[in-house]
Amino acid sequence: MATLIDRIRRRRWARLVCVLVMAGLVIPAIGCSNQAAEQAAADSPLGIKVAQSFMTIQNKSGTPLTDVTIAIVPVGRQTEYRKFYGRIETSQNLDVSVGEFRGADGTPFSLRVVKPRSIKIKASTMAGKKYDVELPWN
Repeated sequence: MATLIDRIRRRRWARLVCVLVMAGLVIPAIGCSNQAAEQAAADSPLGIKVAQSFMTIQNKSGTPLTDVTIAIVPVGRQTEYRKFYGRIETSQNLDVSVGEFRGADGTPFSLRVVKPRSIKIKASTMAGKKYDVELPWN
């Protein structure tokens, strides 16, 4: 009888230790991932603010940008939804509706159908410097 009770106690302790170890590994990883994304956003030459149906792109590079392609990258990377702009002036805030983005086959972007993971922006300056920035959606 005593051995049965001891086995039950050991199993409970083993489960508790397993849960505590997993929590000790997961909680720091969650905290670090968001800090890296915030640091990348702060150092970026482009600012992005996402609202429910609009996003605002800000040119913080100090020079006008040409050949600007903004892409919404969905989870799983099925197809990117893109929008092209010829030029964004210095310190210009560009308001873009998420409904303006289209897939390669012309399919419009919809938050009801696709879950976005990140926003990717490719641009170049008049001097030829290239920017390739990918920032998280939220």
